[in-house]
Amino acid sequence: MRIHLGRSAFAAAFVLLFASMAAAQTYPARQITLVVPFAPGGPADFLGRLIGQKMSEDLGQQIVVDNRPGANTIIGAQAVAKAAPDGYTLLMAIDGTLVMNPFLYSKLAYDPFKDFVPISLIALVPSAVTGNINVPVNSIKEMVEQEKAKPGTFQIGISTPTSQVNVGLLNMMAGTNFTMVPYRGGTTQITGILAGDIPFGMESINVSLPLWREKKLKILGLVSAQRLSLAPEIPTIAETFPGYDLGIWQSIVAPAGTPADIVGKLHGSIRKVLAMPDVREKLANAGIEPASSSTPEDFAAFIRAQADTRAKVIQAIGMKLD
Repeated sequence: MRIHLGRSAFAAAFVLLFASMAAAQTYPARQITLVVPFAPGGPADFLGRLIGQKMSEDLGQQIVVDNRPGANTIIGAQAVAKAAPDGYTLLMAIDGTLVMNPFLYSKLAYDPFKDFVPISLIALVPSAVTGNINVPVNSIKEMVEQEKAKPGTFQIGISTPTSQVNVGLLNMMAGTNFTMVPYRGGTTQITGILAGDIPFGMESINVSLPLWREKKLKILGLVSAQRLSLAPEIPTIAETFPGYDLGIWQSIVAPAGTPADIVGKLHGSIRKVLAMPDVREKLANAGIEPASSSTPEDFAAFIRAQADTRAKVIQAIGMKLD
C-alpha cells in the first residue's frame, strides 16, 4: 500500500510539473491584466500603460491596465494578492506598496513579503526638495544651516506618506526640525510653492522637473543614491548627508506561487521594453528614469534592503496611518 501511495504521489507530482512546464511554454495564451493602484493620469498610470503596450507587442497578447486606486495602494495590492498565480494578473507596485505599508499599518490586508513574487524594477521616480524661486537658498547645505541657525525658519510641504518619511529622515540626519505642511496631492503643493505660500516642498521629480527646466522652481536635492541621467546637474541629498536614500520606485510583481518560468519570461520582456529607444525617450520626457533589475532574485534582495531602511525611519519618527 505504501509503495502504491508513493507511486501515486510521484505520478501526481510529475503531472503537476508537466502541466506547469506546458503552461509556461504557451504563456501567455490570453489577455493579461496589470493592476495599477492609482487613478488614471498619474506617473504610475502613464508608466503602466506605456510598458503594458510595449509588452503586449513583445508577448503577443494584450495587457490591459486596471486602475484600482485607494487606501494608499492597498485596494489594488489586495486584489492581486488574492488573484490566481498564473501570470495573468500583475501589480504595478510602488515602494510604498511593498516596503512602507507593512510598517505604517498595524493590520494590512496583504503581506508584501509572502503574497507576491517580485518580477522587476521598472523605474525610479525620485522625490526632490523643491523651493520657491525667490527663496535665498540654493542648496540642501544652505537650507539646513539657515534652519539650524534659526529654528522654525522654513516649512516643507508634503503630499504623500513617502514624502513625510523623506522629511523625517532629513530631520534625523541633519539635526533639524523642519515643519511639515500637508497638501492634498503634488499639484496643489507645487502651486503653493510657486505662489510663495511655503518656501519648500518634497515632491516627485516628474512633477517638478518641467518647472525647474523653465526656471520657475528650484530643485535643491534629489532623494536618490545617484544623480539622474535626465538632469545630471541636480545634486542628491546624499552628497550632503551620505547614506540618505529613500527614492521612489516603480515595479511589477505577481501573486505568490506564479511559476518561475513565467516570472522569467515577464522579466525578460520588461528588460527588452525598457531598452527600447522610444520608450526611454518617453520616460525621460516624463521625468522618469528606467531601472530594470538584473534578475527577479536581485529585485527580491533590493526589496528586503529597502524594507529594513524604511522600517527604521518610520519607527524613529513614530509614524502610523491607522
